[in-house]
Amino acid sequence: HADARGARGPAIGDTSDAMTSLFYPFRALGYVNEGVPFVEHRRGTEHFVTVSAGKAFQVYNCERLRLVLVGPQGDSDITALAVKGDLTFAAHGRDIVVCRRTHRVCVFGGHADTVTALFTFGPRLYSICAGGRVLGWDIGKDALDHLDGKRSSAAKRAADARASMADDGSGSSDSDSDESASDAMADETAFDEDQDLPRRDPDTGAHLPREYRMPEGFTPTCICHPDTYLNKVLIGATDGRVLLLNVNTGKHIYVFHPNNMLNPSGSAVTCLEQSPALDTVAVGLGNGRVVIQNVRLDRTVVDFTHDGSGRAIRSMSFTTGNQDPLIAVGGDAGSVSVWDLEKRRLRTIMPGTHDGAVTQAHFFLGQPVLMTGGADNALKQWIFDNADGTGRLLRFRAGHSAPPTRVEFYGEGLRILSAGDDRALRVFSTIQDQQSKELSQSHVERRAKKLGVAEQELKLPPIRGLAWCEVRERDWANVVTCHAGETRAYTWRLANGVLGEHVLQPPVKMGAKRNLGISNRVGFPISAVAVSACGNFAVIGNEGGEVHRFNLQSGQHRGVFKRPGPPRNAAEGRDEEAVANGIPEHERRRRQLNLRGGKNSIWNMADKSYGMDAIEAAKKAPKLPAHSGQVSAIQTDGANKQTVTCGFVDGVVRVWNFGEQKLEGEMDTGVGCVAASLHRPGALVAVAGADRVVRVLDIAGMRRVRSLRGAQTQVKSVQFSADGRWILASVADGAVHVWDVPAARLVQTMRMSRDCPVVDLSLSPNMDMLATVHEGRRGVYLWANSQMYSAPGTRLAGGATTRVAGSDDSDSEDAVTTEDGEARETLVELPRLHAELGDAGEIILGATEEESADPNVNLAEKAEKEAAEDAKKEAGPKGAGSDARRRRAPEPVAPGLATMAMLPKVQWASLARLDEIRERNKPIQGPKKPKEAPFFIPTTYNPDDPSKAAVFDVDAAIDDDDDDDANDTKSRILTGAGDDGGDVEGVLVRLVRAGAKKAEAIEEVKSAEGKNRTKAKAAEAKRKLAALRRKRRRKNEEDEEDEY
Repeated sequence: HADARGARGPAIGDTSDAMTSLFYPFRALGYVNEGVPFVEHRRGTEHFVTVSAGKAFQVYNCERLRLVLVGPQGDSDITALAVKGDLTFAAHGRDIVVCRRTHRVCVFGGHADTVTALFTFGPRLYSICAGGRVLGWDIGKDALDHLDGKRSSAAKRAADARASMADDGSGSSDSDSDESASDAMADETAFDEDQDLPRRDPDTGAHLPREYRMPEGFTPTCICHPDTYLNKVLIGATDGRVLLLNVNTGKHIYVFHPNNMLNPSGSAVTCLEQSPALDTVAVGLGNGRVVIQNVRLDRTVVDFTHDGSGRAIRSMSFTTGNQDPLIAVGGDAGSVSVWDLEKRRLRTIMPGTHDGAVTQAHFFLGQPVLMTGGADNALKQWIFDNADGTGRLLRFRAGHSAPPTRVEFYGEGLRILSAGDDRALRVFSTIQDQQSKELSQSHVERRAKKLGVAEQELKLPPIRGLAWCEVRERDWANVVTCHAGETRAYTWRLANGVLGEHVLQPPVKMGAKRNLGISNRVGFPISAVAVSACGNFAVIGNEGGEVHRFNLQSGQHRGVFKRPGPPRNAAEGRDEEAVANGIPEHERRRRQLNLRGGKNSIWNMADKSYGMDAIEAAKKAPKLPAHSGQVSAIQTDGANKQTVTCGFVDGVVRVWNFGEQKLEGEMDTGVGCVAASLHRPGALVAVAGADRVVRVLDIAGMRRVRSLRGAQTQVKSVQFSADGRWILASVADGAVHVWDVPAARLVQTMRMSRDCPVVDLSLSPNMDMLATVHEGRRGVYLWANSQMYSAPGTRLAGGATTRVAGSDDSDSEDAVTTEDGEARETLVELPRLHAELGDAGEIILGATEEESADPNVNLAEKAEKEAAEDAKKEAGPKGAGSDARRRRAPEPVAPGLATMAMLPKVQWASLARLDEIRERNKPIQGPKKPKEAPFFIPTTYNPDDPSKAAVFDVDAAIDDDDDDDANDTKSRILTGAGDDGGDVEGVLVRLVRAGAKKAEAIEEVKSAEGKNRTKAKAAEAKRKLAALRRKRRRKNEEDEEDEY
């Protein structure tokens, strides 16, 4: 097992030899909630939910379902979760990993089988495994402090036992060794009879776990605590019994039999939930029934059937507070039913809540909001505020419910398009997870609710191919997809996140001429799509070999790509046409011209007709489909001049004039074309053949320039890098091959994961990220390009380096090997949910397989130590200051070749303009006389000699009544001390005192002046006011005289 911090890889900038892979794990996208019950908990006034996301857990804020924390990566998928305060307990197989927030504290190990349930109660954690064992772990602060960064002693001894048995080469299996080790642990963990606490581990001092004995034939499945029942838990079993257990004494208080719970068939108890009412517990059964039992009287209060499907109940939840007494029930059928307990009837049922089983349902405290989690990689919140009591979807976060099969970087590489067997087209943001979404398929949810069917049944078939262009993203639909078995291609508006208004349906010729055309009455399924570089046109190809062009703005058909058939004469053409149209032979009359001689005319006999037949034959010349069979790939160039199509059956690559839809040239590969990728700037197309060879073709010169070998199985997808130097291909055995095109060399073979083969891949336009989708995995994985994010001089796997091609091999196929003559394979584990950061904040790219497997190696600390040692070596014996921080000189890629330093531009762009920089940095003005010193420190300054410091001005008149020498106008001692730089501390004290008195006098003068100014202003204002009053008085008197 890994240590508390987890295995880390070399940081960005590390130049150790461990970095041997071209791409390193960065992060995983699209994981929201796996099929493990989530745990809702409160921290302060906020609600949080902890969910499983494969091998790590995630914590979301329930208010907006925003991701706040990501836990450390485990060795296997999480099977159970529990939370208590800042502690998170995640079961990985037979081990339980304890984390304090995101810090890995310790590992509990002692189960012989997979842990299926975790439950926290008081100071203990209770775990149930598939083998039927129940263990109680002390999770108090003291107990965990002893185990911080360690494994429990029982788990350590069990691991040591397995390792020793493996070394001895015995024939016993792992399960046998686990059982023996766990039995030994059970003997060691016996409780002291005089105390209620287990014995302490002699190695770590921590409390050992306690195992609780179950009744005979009792296999536990779930656990809960009935409120107000001190130190007691309820445990359900597979045979329908429920046990009331005292966890302190281990005593069996009572066993509830199935017959008393209206379960005569003994169906398994799948879940238990405490109700707000005391002594009442809800019991979910495997046959789809729910029984609410009074555990004090052992009497059934009410029972009901969930949804009529007869499938097992997986979760239940009660409303609390002043809300109506409701219970929400979720099961394997994917629906949620809500029951009114007061009226004892069904309130509402929500079919298709999740595409898989509803693994958990939870009502928030005092709120009519229900949160559900399912096995479809989704987390949803429902609010029951409708007038009829039904609920509506409030907010949700979801990913692919089935493994994606197609992935494409969109635009500048900040977004990713993906599609899979869940019939959804999703867009993922590589920066903000909350911006990821599924593109809408025209109110599927509303139509499914109206028709009473699942949403999955109304969605389009799974996507088999997609193409895009961001130029017209905000104008009209800019994404085109083809679907399994569909004869039409669909358009999507990515800006609005909805299905486009146009459906691209190739025209079908009807009537007598249908056999002369290229379509049958039904049409062929679409097999390949492409979008032009201008974003105005879409080109689609089908399994019948047809290639059509459509306008994306109007959705109108804008031509078909046809190739000329073999030449034939007019008579033969008419006969073939008549036979094809079913015209009887007696009705087949040759056309005759109205010339002298009639049918015996020499022209009619010769069937020349002054060249009219030749013209007619040319018009009626057969036009064949673009390919004889399925079109496997379509590519368009960046200038809208050429279109490249590849045939899976005929194995021919054809180049067409885009505007006129005419054939310009073709190249026969001799084998079926599986996939293709066009490098638009270089006019090169990489075509993967059925013979496991990737051929690089020049569409301008119509010739083959490279044949790249090395794949051991069928090539499934191929990708050209933006600079045209690399070609990446994923093969059927799960490996990813990287070829250097100019050198015709296999650079590296990467196996990304041990058990999850790569299905599709896409390289970002900046070549900094690689996106892959894997078989059986519902996420999109990002890989960082180590050639961009690692230090210069990093070697590739096996020392494989690029060489310069010495000759043009357009007429011969190169043998693709590495430098030492054989292809090296590198194993890289799948990325984590989020990029891991080191102590200094740098991104941890990844670790080698050997270092990741060693639990005692902290790779981040190892990288720091190596960097410190290198700095010491470069600094020399005494240390060179700035030399210690100097970067290590990059190693040359090959002897005699220039090597790029890979330094940022700001470090080298100014080297060629040092003279200009010096001239610019010169001061514009000369030195100026400094400002005068404070009034209480009179100084003198010599501008002719700026280097000489200023000295005190002893000639200034100072009035110091406290000093006898205050009347002296000169002081030879002070002058000498100032000139020689001597001690003038005593003089300073005297001058400060004099300055203080002078400052007080100045303040008094200023204050008096201010008072005088204030008095003058007041007098002036008084005079103005008196004059104004006199003026008003005279005016009033004049008005009165006029009235009189």
